[in-house]
Amino acid sequence: MKTCGIIAEYNPFHAGHIHQLKQIRNQFDAIVVITSGYFSQRGLPSLLSPYDKTRLALEYGTDLVCLLPVQYTCQSAEYFVKYAMESLHYLGIDALCFGSECHSIKQLDNWYQNLKAQPIDPSHSQQRSTPVRIQPNDLLAMYYVANCKNYNIEPFCIPRDSSFASATSLRQSFFDGNKEPFSQYFHIEQYWQNYYPHLKTTLLLTSLADLETFFLVNEGIEARLKKAAQADTWESFLEQAISKNYSKARIQRTCLMILLQIKKAEMQNLTFQQIQVLGFNEIGQQLLKANKDKKIITQFHQLAPFDQDIETKTLALYNSVMKETLHREEVVHP
Repeated sequence: MKTCGIIAEYNPFHAGHIHQLKQIRNQFDAIVVITSGYFSQRGLPSLLSPYDKTRLALEYGTDLVCLLPVQYTCQSAEYFVKYAMESLHYLGIDALCFGSECHSIKQLDNWYQNLKAQPIDPSHSQQRSTPVRIQPNDLLAMYYVANCKNYNIEPFCIPRDSSFASATSLRQSFFDGNKEPFSQYFHIEQYWQNYYPHLKTTLLLTSLADLETFFLVNEGIEARLKKAAQADTWESFLEQAISKNYSKARIQRTCLMILLQIKKAEMQNLTFQQIQVLGFNEIGQQLLKANKDKKIITQFHQLAPFDQDIETKTLALYNSVMKETLHREEVVHP
């Protein structure tokens, strides 16, 4: 089977994603999606649980859906793509499809080559480190193209269609009280303000030395976060924490690592060694059988102890703001 991969957040799943799946289905025999779970690459709580993401993806044309756990998801664009591509490579995909603002593989590759040639200031955010102003989606796409070369995977992009509302605008519209497509699956509790009281307490009661031990807490950001925690609201906290060197996404990712208590020492030499299956149909089952010698996980107890611990913490944190507790589910199989 000729197989295409997608790296997706589905926060939330929307019409643009359905359009992408239809475009791919016209050209490929099978579609594999790697999706983030309870939190996104930019450190946002997900409106959809990973299981509802999986159900929708399978309903609209995906054959196999796998999880990119939070410790791999909530990193800079470069590392997010690196780990997602490693997992897709294990599954033997032939091509990778992604949306792009510029809609040019050549341009994306040129941007990446220029970035490699530039000295990078480690104190700057990923976006500020790029030699030219690149849209966030193309920043990810640039790394998709580079990683496709490493794995001999064909990259192809679909141009962004402005007629489809973006995930950002859909989230804002939903929180403004509007009914959106698939909003029956959304969890209205999932926004940062609901996590802020716990974050505020954690930052104020934890010493700078202890904060510095958490993953992504670098370059003295712990002092900035601790000072900003005097604020009463999440938005006020962000206003004080964000700077030219610390983007909103970086602040959110760092705060998430603190809440999850993921330590730097635990993340040393991190490699993506297991693929956690969320759901599949009959075609997806064939793909799994063809890769049965790979490290493909369908049950929680099969995960490595560290990954089990992180997933347990992640679900507990997500549930901490929920009115109704979510539980870990079995693999989705229509």
